[in-house]
Amino acid sequence: MKGTRSSNTSLQQIPQQLLNYFEDEDFTISTLKKVKLTTGFFNFTGLFYIKKGRFSISLPQQDLATLYSFMVEPNSWFGGLTLMPLPHPFLLINEIEHVELLYIPKTRLTKIADAHPIIYKWLLNIAADNLPQWFQVPLIALSNKKIRVVYCLVTLLPLNRGDLNIIELDASQQKISDICGLSRPRVNEVLKELEHHELIKVKHKKIIIHKPMAMFELLDDANLGFYDPRITKTKETK
Repeated sequence: MKGTRSSNTSLQQIPQQLLNYFEDEDFTISTLKKVKLTTGFFNFTGLFYIKKGRFSISLPQQDLATLYSFMVEPNSWFGGLTLMPLPHPFLLINEIEHVELLYIPKTRLTKIADAHPIIYKWLLNIAADNLPQWFQVPLIALSNKKIRVVYCLVTLLPLNRGDLNIIELDASQQKISDICGLSRPRVNEVLKELEHHELIKVKHKKIIIHKPMAMFELLDDANLGFYDPRITKTKETK
């Protein structure tokens, strides 16, 4: 199952027309705040390439409570459907690690794509990479609190590690609450249970994962029909 990371959408394989745009003298690396994608709701438009850091994207319900989020990882693209005639939802962005990105506003991207239609096909490939996690969001949102918190911790595990032994996450209980769409007391209940079983250790704004593989096993009963983060994590470490 593909996640947001894909060799088909790497920076080295983008259409030359977009590469030329990125190499313009006036182009600089941007951040979430510079493109007004800081924590809070925004109307998503534009194409992003994540050079550094990670952020989560949550889908709000009508009452503005958030469904479960998914992670946007480094070296990945997001925004493949931004030029399609679809309603672009208001999303909740939560910066997990400081993000540096390449950003093309929708208006500029439209002009480039209209002049070079092959870019539309390339954008559809990006969308296809993102869809499994989008579809997984409501399934996790319907799960019990333990599954939601464990799924969150698994998606927060860093990529490109040489091992899956003890891992330290820079994540507070509040940040996990924001990502899961659960209250802090409910998140705390699950974390205490995991800590009781010696799977994790909760510190100030940090969570130490002692047994990542044991954490993976807790998701065996979860409905991961569209996207299984355990596969992504284990593949990336090989």
